[in-house]
Amino acid sequence: MYGILIVFLTGFIIKFADMIADDGLKAGNALTYFFGSFYGFLLAFIISANPMWAELGIAVILGVLLTGKIDHPVHYSGLGSFMFFTAVFGLNPVNLIVLLVFIGGASVDEIGNNLVDRKRIKGILGKFFECRLTMDVVAFAVSLLTGYWAIFFGMLAFDAGYTYVYRDVVKRKIISMGRQ
Repeated sequence: MYGILIVFLTGFIIKFADMIADDGLKAGNALTYFFGSFYGFLLAFIISANPMWAELGIAVILGVLLTGKIDHPVHYSGLGSFMFFTAVFGLNPVNLIVLLVFIGGASVDEIGNNLVDRKRIKGILGKFFECRLTMDVVAFAVSLLTGYWAIFFGMLAFDAGYTYVYRDVVKRKIISMGRQ
């Protein structure tokens, strides 16, 4: 149970870091590096503590790297912290096929979200990519095929922290407070 809460917290903190990187939330250098380093630590802990989430966590990191989304000091510190703590905690064996499937899903999510941001995809497909649902569908499919439902529930917990806590109204309020 604590694992699901840590995954939720990680999604929450990564979204906060994204608001610093992408939405102009002012956090100061110390907080910027703290949030990045903390989410890197949490991701490394998650993938080392729960083998079923290893492919998922690694794929998300590789997906954002492959699509060029690591582009701000908050995410540089997150990536550095992730790499450092992965070396400290160790890495569970991963299933290469599952990892490649998740990397594909994470990359499609990032590319689709970029296209929505540039208003190149609209309608139902645009909403799908705006909510980054590709990984949810992929996690559900992998869980269905393997019987490891912790994968899907981990993805839902991350999304709950990343996407659903920061609805637009709350996000705008946080950002406006941070700009004062």
